[in-house]
Amino acid sequence: LSIMQASDAQQRQFGLAAATALFHSVIVHFENDQPIQVEERWVNPKIAPDYMTQDFAHITPNEYLMQAAPLQGMDYVPEATLPTETIAHMLHILVDQPCLVLQRKTRSANQIATLVTMWHPGNRYRFVGDG
Repeated sequence: LSIMQASDAQQRQFGLAAATALFHSVIVHFENDQPIQVEERWVNPKIAPDYMTQDFAHITPNEYLMQAAPLQGMDYVPEATLPTETIAHMLHILVDQPCLVLQRKTRSANQIATLVTMWHPGNRYRFVGDG
């Protein structure tokens, strides 16, 4: 967990003033002792001011955010891409092994609440949707 200055692109995406900080988290999710997802999340502190004080070993960021910032809408962009060395290390895969990556933007209270990038090992994951 960290508090970081929003980049120019993030300021535009979140609709924030210059020199605004965002909450940032990187979490590796496991199932049966195997990493299944790296989640990098940027959070608007106006929407979820207590994000940095949560114990994410006991509650997921999504669970907390659904309480603090009820979901108004979201946009998804899925893609297949190769991981960075850091992501590959966290997922226990090689850098030439494709990942399924889901970018998600959520809205709450008529503002952008979060921007999330979720990396999944391509050989262990598939996305399934139901409309």
